[in-house]
Amino acid sequence: MRISENEIKAIKESVNSLDKGAKIYLFGSRNVDLAKGGDIDLLIISEKLSYDDTITIRKNLHERLEEQKIHIIIAQDTTDPFVKIAYREGALL
Repeated sequence: MRISENEIKAIKESVNSLDKGAKIYLFGSRNVDLAKGGDIDLLIISEKLSYDDTITIRKNLHERLEEQKIHIIIAQDTTDPFVKIAYREGALL
């Protein structure tokens, strides 16, 4: 996993400020040690959060992590095929 402890802390705090029970998964190239570059791809499993909350989370993370490109998917479960792949290949933060 190619993400710093500071980045993990910022992500967890940003998400947990809205839903303490949310599960956060890092997926994509940042979850592959041999890959280069890449943005931060997050899957958040939550029954409380909505698409609108991605704006709040993204804004908070941009303030704390500066120029990082961040993609956020919020889902209530893993039934969607894309979400299922991200969940299966992701790492729980």
